Amino acid sequence: MTDSISVYKEKLAEKQGEIEILRKIIEMVSYNWDLKDILQSAVKIVHTYTKSDSCLIYLVGRNQLILEASQNPRRSLGKITLQKGEGITGWVAKHKKTVMLPEKAYTDDRFKLFNNLPEDQFESFLSVPVVFKSNIIGVINIQNRRRRNYLKNQILFLEAIACQIGGAIENARLVSETDILKNALETRKIIEKAKGILMSKNNLTETQAHKLLNKKSMDVRKSLKEVAEAVILSEDLSP
Repeated sequence: MTDSISVYKEKLAEKQGEIEILRKIIEMVSYNWDLKDILQSAVKIVHTYTKSDSCLIYLVGRNQLILEASQNPRRSLGKITLQKGEGITGWVAKHKKTVMLPEKAYTDDRFKLFNNLPEDQFESFLSVPVVFKSNIIGVINIQNRRRRNYLKNQILFLEAIACQIGGAIENARLVSETDILKNALETRKIIEKAKGILMSKNNLTETQAHKLLNKKSMDVRKSLKEVAEAVILSEDLSP
């Protein structure tokens, strides 16, 4: 009876932990639009659940898998890349399937060695695809120094976490692209207005006005937008 109660308490604590993790994911998806913050939050969430020795997140970009986040501080972020199908990580991205290697992961035929990744010598390797709306977004690698075998329900929960992380990443990218487009349109309007002022005051053609703005931008080492804003401000302040 006592043993049954202990097992029940353990399962209850595990479920409560999972609920707390889901709460953190919902908070991340709802209120965070910065990609770097999302990736670091994702690493913390996965580490909290797995208590792993290492968690790495690769994202698909420029037709490659790029290491973008790590549980452990490193200088190689953004520098280590893989092709789809290359290494275990690339295999997971290509096939959109999880790979679980409880021990001696480095002996797997798909394994690729990176000299600047100490995790290459770790025993356990769990690689989960980050998929959103059938599109591969990235891969989460969870590694342990010693042998570690994850249960089926744990892997399923990690796959659910990865799916939610994929949605958060796509939302952040969409917001970023929207902001970039908005800023580009705003900059264009300011430059066009400045060119109009120069054309009117100095009897210049549009091409000449644009060249003048570019020259001034290089001379004072300011952006074209900043120079254009200065032209507009000067016009507004003139009597």
